[in-house]
Amino acid sequence: MCSVSVCVCFSALLLLLLLLVRRLLEGVGSSSVSFPCLPRLPLLGSLLHLRSNLPPHLLFTQLSSQYGPLFGLYAGPHLTLVVSEIGLVREVLLQRGREFAGRPKMVTTDLLTQGGKDIAFADYSPLWKNHRRLVHSSFTLFGEGSNKLQTIVQEAADSLCEELQACRGQSSDLSVVLMRAVTNVICRLVFSSSYQPSDPELQTVIQYNDGIVQTIARGGLVDIFPWLRIFPNKDLKRLKECVSIRDQLLYKKLLEHKKSLTPGEPRDLLDALLIGQQRGSGGADDITEDHVLMTAAEAFGAGVETTSTTLLWTIAFLLHHPQLQERVQAELDECVGVDRPPCLSDRPHLPLLDAVLCEVMRIRPVSPILIPHVAMQDTR
Repeated sequence: MCSVSVCVCFSALLLLLLLLVRRLLEGVGSSSVSFPCLPRLPLLGSLLHLRSNLPPHLLFTQLSSQYGPLFGLYAGPHLTLVVSEIGLVREVLLQRGREFAGRPKMVTTDLLTQGGKDIAFADYSPLWKNHRRLVHSSFTLFGEGSNKLQTIVQEAADSLCEELQACRGQSSDLSVVLMRAVTNVICRLVFSSSYQPSDPELQTVIQYNDGIVQTIARGGLVDIFPWLRIFPNKDLKRLKECVSIRDQLLYKKLLEHKKSLTPGEPRDLLDALLIGQQRGSGGADDITEDHVLMTAAEAFGAGVETTSTTLLWTIAFLLHHPQLQERVQAELDECVGVDRPPCLSDRPHLPLLDAVLCEVMRIRPVSPILIPHVAMQDTR
């Protein structure tokens, strides 16, 4: 009797597996996409065709020469469209931006943003529009507007120059120095804290931010196959630890700001966001304290790595092109002089410096592949 039951169960399981494989194979052959697409396999999709030593943006450039500027691939079961021509990119992001304004649900970004309570990784919705509007208006609530940020940057630049002068004649890791300087700027902008280089809290901010950037940038199969998170994952574990440290620090700053908040007199971004939140009507489209925290966290994610990396590459290129460095310095001396620091209003009068920065960002873009978008509706 027992052997009969085992045979029946085994036969049923085998039949189910055969039906599953048949359905998957039918799915492979019945794709309805109207653009070139990489070959795919059941479950894995096109992942085997994405194995390469090239960085993703160079791999996609290579594939676009074979499949065209608009081609598809399957990241596991997820159909993904790769757009690599400037005219098509403008159409997707600008002309039809609302149609493609969604964001995919991913394990790592959900951890990073408490389920999409930031700006960059949140889905387009009335709540998102309200949140984005509040963030934009928060910068104007500083009173002096962009001048306050400019003052913070100028003071940080002075401190950076002093630190570099102290290292004159010695070898120094500029990535550490620049990361520390840029992080200090964001800390002052977000919660009015200014740190000495050896301050433990500044080191904590740098370490958790670097940990988040490294684990998110590395990516992983867990975002394609979410069920993999039940297995041990070193990168996912580190991301959770860094996010936990970040949220504890920011929540402490939030409580301090709530106690000392003066309506109408914001000292920093956290104050401005809290004031905007308190002015809400209490409806479903109003932001919560979690949205305030994630906006503050996003300032670090968006500001520190991008700025410090661009500065590092700029210095590297200028060191290898000393004649250009001399021309940039001569332009600064002529247009700005030596009695004051350069400011944003000088930019129209510094075309060479502006061109150098644009060229650095073109050759060494910090993020050559944009955040993935999701179509909000059927589109053509």
